[in-house]
Amino acid sequence: MIVLTIIAVWWRRRPASRRPWQIFVAVIVLYYLAATPIGANLLVFSLSAGMKPMQTREEARGADTVVILSGGVETIRAGGVVLTQLSTASTLRVLEAARVYKLIGGRLVIVSGGIADKRVELEPESKQMSEALVAAGVPAANIALDVEARDTYDHPRTIRPILDAHQVRQFVIVTSPMHMRRALAVFRKAGFNPAGSVTLLRSDHREPAPLFVPNDDSLLLSDASIYDYAGWVYYWMRGRL
Repeated sequence: MIVLTIIAVWWRRRPASRRPWQIFVAVIVLYYLAATPIGANLLVFSLSAGMKPMQTREEARGADTVVILSGGVETIRAGGVVLTQLSTASTLRVLEAARVYKLIGGRLVIVSGGIADKRVELEPESKQMSEALVAAGVPAANIALDVEARDTYDHPRTIRPILDAHQVRQFVIVTSPMHMRRALAVFRKAGFNPAGSVTLLRSDHREPAPLFVPNDDSLLLSDASIYDYAGWVYYWMRGRL
């Protein structure tokens, strides 16, 4: 809307100029690319180059604990009954955390995520994620909840007491590919040096969409990538990295 307003004002003041039309076409092309696999993959790659899922126990650098960062939930209430549904990002993080836990022979999974937005969330994100972890094969007795963290910057502070209580010295962070580099930077700023394992971008049972055909998944990935770029800028300005 901001771009279209600028174009409309410019065109009104300089009707003969072709520049507003060129800007309008460029904006349309950018939105088209953001909604296609080729555009979304480029945005994701620019944030996640070098980040990959953990494949061997040695890559964990002696860690026996997995820390999974929340990726959003949707809470719905009707007639006093509350149901919570994991976002795709959170579901993929749960599945990757369960896989890594089994790979390293882990003793503990810490699920970090509170109520990020009180307008849309009625329960801590970690609560629903922990239930999904049990369904994915992680024993409930080996799961610890951090229900306080509201964003990436909170995670190191709110999980520290849990790490100390369980005498955890090294751990593996699980999060989405475009989020991993910023998450590691925040944890290192707080004095930790975790290993990382990123999730898949989508369920592996789905066939890849044609590279230049717009689809919902690609638009969501582009949105998440742009959000993380904004997060990098904001965190850098606040000295959090």
